[in-house]
Amino acid sequence: MYMLKDVETFHIAQQILEVIPLVMRTIAYELRQTEHVVVTPHFRLLWMLNHRPFSLSELAEHQSVSLPTMSNSITILEERGWVTRSRSDEDRRKVFIELSPAGRAVLDDVQRHAEARVARLLSVLSESDEQTLFSGLSILRDVFLSAQEENCSR
Repeated sequence: MYMLKDVETFHIAQQILEVIPLVMRTIAYELRQTEHVVVTPHFRLLWMLNHRPFSLSELAEHQSVSLPTMSNSITILEERGWVTRSRSDEDRRKVFIELSPAGRAVLDDVQRHAEARVARLLSVLSESDEQTLFSGLSILRDVFLSAQEENCSR
């Protein structure tokens, strides 16, 4: 039997799962409107590579796709000059994918474009609603970061 808190938590989960796709569709639309025409999966790869180099298999695992699918995506990004492949100094068989300076510039431009669009959408909020939203998003981020850290430690 659900207790009241369980029911409230369930409704919050439903709202999150309803809102996130709306936000992502808005961002995906904005990604397609930039001069770079970046599709969402490529944006995710650029964003990941902005933090550190990854091997092809790490990227495929993280995106839950096959190695050939990931290889095709990386080839497209490489042809655009947004990523580079380099061999590991320790193990020449291992290839790392890195964000190129051009890829970093594209990522920065696309991110600024998406942030500006989201900021315009949020500009209708009252100062009180902005603070409430900011607090709620901070809490949500912390919950999911904690879950991610737990998953990585397993």
